[in-house]
Formats: sequence, structure tokens, C-alpha cells
Amino acid sequence: MIYRVINELVEYAYLNLDLKKEDEIYFKNIILGELHLNTFLEEDFNKEFVKTLKTSDYFVEKFTDFLKETHPELTDNEIERKITKIFGIMTQPPSKVIEKFNYLKATQSEKEALDYLFDLSIKNDYVKKSKIDKNMVWSTDYKERNFEVSINLSKPEKSNKDIAKLLVKKPATEEKYPKCLLCKENLGYYGRDDHPARENIRLIPLKLDNETWYLQYSPYGYFNMHCIVLKDTHTNMVINESTFRKLIEFVDTFPYFFVGSNADLPIVGGSILNHEHYQGGEHRLPIMHAKALRYFDIGGNHTSKLSLADWYNTALLIEGEDKEDIVDIATKILTKWREYDDEENNILSHTSETKHNTITPCIKKDGNKYSLYLILRNNRTNEEYPDGIFHAHKEYHHIKSEGIGIIEAMGLFVLPARLIRQSNQIKDGVINNMSDEELTQKYPDMVDNFISMYHDIKNEYQTNNDLDLLVREYINKVCRNILVNTAVFKEDEVGTKGLEKFIGGIKF
Repeated sequence: MIYRVINELVEYAYLNLDLKKEDEIYFKNIILGELHLNTFLEEDFNKEFVKTLKTSDYFVEKFTDFLKETHPELTDNEIERKITKIFGIMTQPPSKVIEKFNYLKATQSEKEALDYLFDLSIKNDYVKKSKIDKNMVWSTDYKERNFEVSINLSKPEKSNKDIAKLLVKKPATEEKYPKCLLCKENLGYYGRDDHPARENIRLIPLKLDNETWYLQYSPYGYFNMHCIVLKDTHTNMVINESTFRKLIEFVDTFPYFFVGSNADLPIVGGSILNHEHYQGGEHRLPIMHAKALRYFDIGGNHTSKLSLADWYNTALLIEGEDKEDIVDIATKILTKWREYDDEENNILSHTSETKHNTITPCIKKDGNKYSLYLILRNNRTNEEYPDGIFHAHKEYHHIKSEGIGIIEAMGLFVLPARLIRQSNQIKDGVINNMSDEELTQKYPDMVDNFISMYHDIKNEYQTNNDLDLLVREYINKVCRNILVNTAVFKEDEVGTKGLEKFIGGIKF
């Protein structure tokens, strides 16, 4: 049986991974070694069946079952590493993948090259498409301010405190290899219990603002063709003038994709702050459908327009065709914001030597027109809001407690998988009309805000018995309130005056 599966994998590699006939025996023998086999027995297989396989799931399942049965001493991590290695060696080496990517880009189109790398990343088990397809995804219905919500089944939930610790440089004796999940040194890395195997990852080198960067796809896949653009060296996240140039150069090269950067500070940044990187993809994030709420006068020397986007947080939009003009405006906004204080709106740029003001930028290109979104961010905490004044407030942490990075800030919420279980528990309680005591006794994690959530849904259940809809609407409201929390200038009189004062103080 296992020999048939090996033959099927070789055929699959011919069809999907550019395997050459001359390499068949070589790869078969390597696979035998990873499966702890000493000989190969020929077994017939159905080539038509192999043609129907769109992902690697079939082989992962078969090899996993075989190794568990024949070598029960192996841990799940060890089995996963062996299978990743098999797919890594069955995939063309990095130089050949780069060669084909560049050939397709030059002779056909950038889109063909991006499609090739994405399909390869699915077929060689790096992008876990089947798991991604199981994520729960929906859109809200909030008129002009719709956003999207997903419950991600593969991404682990992280705390803001753990994320902030990554910025603290450890002694040389504690440095690990690779230094993080985004380092180029992951290419071909076998992995260990605290670091996933990466033999099957492939990187495409890029030049952005005269620096070496790499393009890869995300194994988590928040949206279609979700890519990561990572710096050649392991350096902390930074937002500066060069950031805007790099983002523009990227969409010049790949106009089908948007690209953006997480902020460079904890709480308002992403989950990896110690390696400079961007995120992008084919998707259009919800903020990109927002209209201009109002335009600002920035003087006649500029050909670009500056507006406030009709969005929940404080999002500025620069639109134009002149790249240098856009970079100039964005840099002046960033420079002013870095040092800007407005105590009436709770904005302090620094406390002692600690910086608090930064920006989350994101860009798309349509024809010759660029649209650069700049969300003003501040990560200050105080006694009332120890997790962040402009972060999701404590009463919403049962839904989302991690930092609100670029993806959420731009309107796509990535929520933890635990919410499926917890939502089902709440629905069970409502259906069976449980008391608070009964609910917490059966489901011990149903405390504090989940009890509040339970009562909100239970009350509405009297008039609307669609529990799935009620749970979804509750989550939507919380996510909307979180976006409002992140606004540094609120949509009230004080906030409006504060924003006008900030923009008016910039010398464009």
C-alpha cells in the first residue's frame, strides 16, 4: 500500500512540482529513508486518480497514518517534519523556482508568475489550503462601512506582552537559528519542536528602494494569495520615508496586489515586530471601498489629493499619480505625527523616552493612480486602559485581545479559533435556557464578558430564533466597537477639531 502511495506522489510531482524523469529513483530513495523503509516494491496505481488531486492532503494523511502505525515512538511534530521534508525535496530547488518565476514574469505577466508561486505553495503543502478553506468568513452589512470577519482555525492566538518581548535583544548565547519565522534562513530548515519545518518554502528575491527583500506566501492565508514581503536582514519593524517608497515600488511591480505594513510599535503593530516585513495580496481590504469623508487643502504645489476616509479609525488617504508627491505628503504627515501631542484627545507622542505615535500604511494601484492609506496610531496605556487607550478595550477582549494590526485596522478581523467552541457553548446555553450557574458549571470558561454575551443573545432570542445570526451580529458589533477604540481622533466635536488642528499644523 505505502509503495503505491509513493508512486502516486512521484506522479503528483510530475504534474505539479516540475519533477524530472531523471530524478525519479533519487527522490524515491530519499522518501524511503524518511519513511524508515529499506527497499521498494512496485505497486500499480491509478494515474487518473492522481490528476484529480488539487492539494497535498491525501499524501499527508497517508504518510501520517503509516508513520504512526509503524513508528509509534515518533511525536506528531517529528512526523510533520518528515512529511515537510518529503515535500521540500520533491519541490524544485529555490534557484529553479526563482528562474521559472522570473521567466513567467518576463514572457507572460506578473500575474502568471504570482499564480505559479501560489499554486506551487499549495501543491507542496506550504500553504495549507484545505485548512484555510475551513475558516469561517463573512461580511457585515453596515452600509458604507462594511468590514469582514474571519475565524481562523490555523493561526495561534498571541498576547501583546509576548509580542513586545520579541523587541528585546537577547544575549548572544540565547540567539536561536533562524532568529524568527520570517528570516531567509528558514529556507530549507528542518525545524524543531519550537520552530516549524520549512523545507517546502520558496522565496522570490526583490529589490525595494535599493534593498534586498523577498516575496513568499503566508501559510495562514487570511485572504486570497496572502503574501509576505520580508527584509533580507533580521531588523525591527520601522515606518519611515523609505517604507512609502518600498510600498509604491512593490505595487509598481505587482499592480494586482495591495501591500501594507504593520506599525512599528507594540499593541498597534502586528505579531512579529522584530523582523521588518509587509503583507499584501490580491484581496481588496474593506477600507479600500471607503469613500472620502472630506478633503483637506494642502496647497497648489501638490498634484495629489488628501482626504479623510469614511472609516471607523482615523484613516487618511493620499490619491494621485505622482509617486514623489505622494511620498512627500506621507512623509510630512508621519514626521508631524511622530511628535504630535493633543492631551484633549488623550494623544501623547512620548512618555519619557518611549515613543507612542506611529502610522499603519497600505497602498493599492489602479491604472496609473495610487491610493495610499495612512491610519494614525498611538499605543499609549494608562490606568484606565492598561492594555492600550487606542486598543480594543477590556470589555472586548473575549472576542479579540491581540494587537489590531494592518489587516484588522483596514477592516478584516482575524479572530481566534476558540470562538467557534465558545459560541457553540453559548448557543447550547440559550437553547436549554441555562442559568448563569448552570452555564459556568458546564462550561467553566463562561465567565465575565461571556456571561454578558450570553445574556445579550438570550434576550434577542425571544424575537429572533436564528442563533447563528445572533452570535454573528454580536461579534460584528464588538469588532465595530474595537475599530472605534483604535481611532485617535474620535468622531465627535473634540476629535474633529483635533484632527483639523493636526492637519492644519503640517507644512505641506
